Amino acid sequence: MRIAHQFAPPMSAMLAGLPGITTATHIPQEDRWALPTDVDVLFVLHGQGHDRDEANHAPRPAGWPGAVKLVQLASAGADDYPPWLFEAPAVASASGTTAIPIGEYALAVMLAHAKQLAAITLKAGEEWPERTQFIDQPLATLHGRTLGLVGLGNIARQVGKYAHAFGMEIIAARASAAPSPDPYIRTAPLDEVVARADHLVLAAPITPATQHLLNAERLARMKATAHIVNVGRGGLIDQDALLAELDKGRLWASLDVTDPEPLPAGHRLQGHPRCRITPHVSWSNPDINRRIMERLVENIRRLGAGEPLLGAID
Repeated sequence: MRIAHQFAPPMSAMLAGLPGITTATHIPQEDRWALPTDVDVLFVLHGQGHDRDEANHAPRPAGWPGAVKLVQLASAGADDYPPWLFEAPAVASASGTTAIPIGEYALAVMLAHAKQLAAITLKAGEEWPERTQFIDQPLATLHGRTLGLVGLGNIARQVGKYAHAFGMEIIAARASAAPSPDPYIRTAPLDEVVARADHLVLAAPITPATQHLLNAERLARMKATAHIVNVGRGGLIDQDALLAELDKGRLWASLDVTDPEPLPAGHRLQGHPRCRITPHVSWSNPDINRRIMERLVENIRRLGAGEPLLGAID
């Protein structure tokens, strides 16, 4: 099959050598949404920063979708792409390819928060504290605490798998009424999950229905000591409401995603003593390119065989 891609130009040679691909063409950055309609497969990246607005308002290519049979997204999320992109006969995401590193990230920030790693790490010349203070003011533990999951897709389930190994009680809110696929995760209404969580991991997609899902009312219902971890999308949280709670000395937050990205210079969330922000890198891992390429090749095979696509988007 003929493929066109939005990766760096050297990727063409790599793609052309993959099973099922006969030719590979690079789409220049300056024309990234002037997508060709005379290829079989498009391999595309979502917008970032200012590119997001460009993607959301990009004009439809003449004759779209033309000969295009499959659009393979290089991301798990389906936001920040032109709306008309999903009119192609088949569109698939890379859902599941980054579940392990993002799950590890979520557990890492939960552990760093519970064990106060930043606070207890000794600086040069700093005296050792009296260990007796950790009897009256002990470090926290994940064991026996409640993990709330918002969303129950691949990423949330991976977080749940790791949390189960640490002896946490796990409850999850999901959009569907389907039961949990994992026996150690119990589903519950969103308001119950939010109110009971000691750590709340947001791993839901961003849609009109989930925009500011964690609003002022729900934030106010959370335990004062609760720790919010957002690995979904920044828009899941009303950031102004979150700031108001943090300023009251309530809640803690570890955010790998914000709205917008990057935050404007001087934004008070960045550097707030109760908030840790990382630059949307929880997906990063040494296997990412291989796993996404494997997803592309497998979906090309499935397309040719008439089989359901992995990560298919309706």
